[in-house]
Amino acid sequence: MKIHPVPVRDDNYAYILQSSVDGSAVFVDPYDVDAVSSAATKLGISKDKVVGLLTTHHHHDHSGGNDAFSKSFPGKPVFGGSDQIPALTEKVADGDSVNNLLQGVDIKCLSTPCHTQDHICYHVVDSSTGKQGVFTGDTLFISGCGRFFEGTPTEMLSAMDKLSSLPADTLVYCGHEYTQSNVAFSAAILPPSEPAISQLVKDLQDKKNGGVTTGIYTIEDEKKHNPFMRCRDQVVKDKLVELGAAGAGGKVESEVEVMRLLRELKNGGQVKANI
Repeated sequence: MKIHPVPVRDDNYAYILQSSVDGSAVFVDPYDVDAVSSAATKLGISKDKVVGLLTTHHHHDHSGGNDAFSKSFPGKPVFGGSDQIPALTEKVADGDSVNNLLQGVDIKCLSTPCHTQDHICYHVVDSSTGKQGVFTGDTLFISGCGRFFEGTPTEMLSAMDKLSSLPADTLVYCGHEYTQSNVAFSAAILPPSEPAISQLVKDLQDKKNGGVTTGIYTIEDEKKHNPFMRCRDQVVKDKLVELGAAGAGGKVESEVEVMRLLRELKNGGQVKANI
């Protein structure tokens, strides 16, 4: 399989997921259908080779192109986690497999409610090479996570645990290019001496890969340089106490509390490192 990121809007990523067997393709969160279709044409993917659409969640910057897709590609299935998804034809839930859509590509649906309650991440595996990726929408970003618009810290912790359990070499394909601001926060939380966070900072400073970070880092990388995946780590708890986020008691009692405090600090925008 091949995965092609397509920048849309100011900082969103849409994707083209393509079979290496017959060249057929699926669009993922194609907010700007014209832009994604144009990218597909440049890749040599003809219109008749587009076989469906995967939607991560109902927010307009991700599902806003669904109606246009259905008009441009009539009869092609639109997958998503709730009836709030425009043009939905195939409602999916946690653990569902979509294995007949693309030849040679296994697709598994992972429910990760919090950012929205209908959020679905899609874990994809090339059945020939074993190459793996996960479309994480607005649940997991590079060195960050989504805001808790419809959920709780407990739900986001569960989502991070679920994604953390994927194979270590799974590449992360996220919904936004938020890495610069995420790393400014992460570098203020994690010890700068840790190789993973220092390497991520260096990658950004060097504008590695032209500044594109999606599809570069793995789940294993995220478990090292993403504080939202390290809510059980003492080093993160100690930093929250040092920052005074733990409150009068000076203790952080649980990993759920760590998740809540991290998100509150990130939302506040005052805890950040110069990178």
